[in-house]
Amino acid sequence: MPLPLYTQTVIAFIWDFDRTIIPSNQQDPLFAAYGVDPDEFWGEVDGLVDWYRARGEFVARDQVYLLHILSYVQKGIFGGLTNAR
Repeated sequence: MPLPLYTQTVIAFIWDFDRTIIPSNQQDPLFAAYGVDPDEFWGEVDGLVDWYRARGEFVARDQVYLLHILSYVQKGIFGGLTNAR
């Protein structure tokens, strides 16, 4: 029997833009688990978007918030965060 054409594992990302999976933003459970104020976080994200725009650079808010989550990880705000958690 010939080998299958694709032998890699399929990985899917589920993205809930319209709140069909959970009734709030998909980041809210993460924020609640680590005591992060969602209003403060999103305010920081909006501030970063404005900061880049003032320098003539366009960045998408969706990209900025993901990078800002990583900055929280780097600062230890999401200490102990793993794929399992």
